[in-house]
Amino acid sequence: MSHLVDDSLPLTVKLLHHLAALALSDRPLMAHRAAFSARDLVTSLLKAEPELTCSVIARHVAREPEMLSSHRGQVAYRDAYNRAAHQEEKARAAMDLHRAVLEGDVKRTAAVVMELLGRAVPQGASLSTVRDLLAAEDGEPLCKLLASMIRTEWRNANAHEDFRWDPVNSTLLLGGQPTDLEQVLDAAIRARAICHGFEHGVALAYAQNAPLIIWGAEESNYVSRDLSILQAAGESRFPVLDIRRYGSLVLLEVPDISVETLREACRALLRAALADPSIERWELRQTSPGLPPLCVDRTGTHAGLQVAEPLWELADPLPFAVLPLLANAMTNAGEPAETAASTVLCLAAAHVVGERDRLLPALAQGDSAAKDELISTAKLISGGAKAAAQLLEGPARRKLLAFAEVLAGDCHRLRSARAFELVHEFVPADRVLRRHAPARLPWVTTLDDSAS
Repeated sequence: MSHLVDDSLPLTVKLLHHLAALALSDRPLMAHRAAFSARDLVTSLLKAEPELTCSVIARHVAREPEMLSSHRGQVAYRDAYNRAAHQEEKARAAMDLHRAVLEGDVKRTAAVVMELLGRAVPQGASLSTVRDLLAAEDGEPLCKLLASMIRTEWRNANAHEDFRWDPVNSTLLLGGQPTDLEQVLDAAIRARAICHGFEHGVALAYAQNAPLIIWGAEESNYVSRDLSILQAAGESRFPVLDIRRYGSLVLLEVPDISVETLREACRALLRAALADPSIERWELRQTSPGLPPLCVDRTGTHAGLQVAEPLWELADPLPFAVLPLLANAMTNAGEPAETAASTVLCLAAAHVVGERDRLLPALAQGDSAAKDELISTAKLISGGAKAAAQLLEGPARRKLLAFAEVLAGDCHRLRSARAFELVHEFVPADRVLRRHAPARLPWVTTLDDSAS
């Protein structure tokens, strides 16, 4: 990608996303040409008129909800084409895709490019008008690319339902004229690649000219917040297949959750809650049918963030912040409070025991740093267990509080102990682990399956 990005530019998550999308484009050469031209155009305009250029791009970004809706429609048409068993069905899906791309992506991109050039596309302009306006800017590569994608005779045949599949001659008829079906599909895909390439090129120009960018006071739309959520999941190394909003509920479609990925799932939820604090309920819906969703509401994320926030810059907060998150998720899964408490106790005790065993050689040699690390970890686990207890009621809460208090008491007592004495300490955690293992995790089929 050295032809697009300067080697000295930091590769942020957002920039990597755009570069990856370019690399995976259905028509990479077309997408790269568009990205290259868009990057150069926007860069030159930022240097000449930064305020005007940024305001044009900001108005374009404000239309992200329409862009997302159009994108999902296009994906559905492409899927319909791929699934179709008969050529007649393929023909209609291809025509639907072609119409959606031209009337959506191409028109929208053309309007932005023309506005950047100081021209205007009239509201509600026909595709033929848009094509003529683009053709008049014959010195601008982007205009040439976009204009070449507009076949008004195809669009008119589509708009007037003047097309059909001819089964006798095995061809698509547009306005009575034989047309190669694959050519229509390819035209739609190439047009999409050009428009997507434009978006990537603008992002590259912004990344390379960050000091010139003038950010307005526009409120972010829900698509921008969705992208922030997806970025949070990406930074947590947790894959998300799709995101949907239903009021204050966000549904994330994810691969099946395993014991190994559960922590990353919780990390993604906490970072997502920071990215969009307005969400009342998060739902991770797994791919395999029959597996329950992992649901965490604002009570759970708030409790988890309270544990995590002091630690983000110092250590990984997840072993501790995951405890209240899981207590909330267990409750939302319909599990009894006793079962939720048992799961939290098992995981909390397992972490204490695991850390003690990991540090065993250093402790045996009298390493005071290992001693301090173990006590610090146990104290944080105590805090996480206490936060989880506040989300449960009755005996379940009392059990968790009792364990947290015992753990905190051990930490206080062992401050004055010598390092090697900790080799045989934290015995209550051993007992709790033996009593409550294995942890019940309703989102995972069995622990053995998830580990295989």
